[in-house]
Amino acid sequence: MDQSFKLYFEDLRVGMALPTVELGPMSRFDYIPIALILRDTNPLHLDRVYAQERGLPDAVQQGPLNQAYLYRYFTSLLQAPWDLLSTKMRFVANVFPDDYLYCGGEIQALKPLDSERGEVTCTIWQRNQDDGLILSGEGRCKVPLRP
Repeated sequence: MDQSFKLYFEDLRVGMALPTVELGPMSRFDYIPIALILRDTNPLHLDRVYAQERGLPDAVQQGPLNQAYLYRYFTSLLQAPWDLLSTKMRFVANVFPDDYLYCGGEIQALKPLDSERGEVTCTIWQRNQDDGLILSGEGRCKVPLRP
């Protein structure tokens, strides 16, 4: 992820788009350690044939992995990860091997807090290579004024 773009309160405007980043292609081999970490041995995540027998094109990437990519994207825009105040996310669609993910968002609200920082509310989203919505949500964070 591009770490060079960071948010500063006075640079932001309601309706402003956040930069979009591309991740991928997704790999089925990333699913295995996540399945172990989550203790999720559901064959839908690990077995292509099992998933295809249930009408899916391939094994499904775990939702928490998709969510982690979106969290990582949003916190990469902040000066420090602890500037994140809250998030809300809704799972919309599945991710499969070889999919590309695109993360982005838009500024929804700006609220000055004090002489050093403000609070920013953004819509955040994750889409696939076909512009299909994977995750949608909201992120709130503290953002400093420029030094």
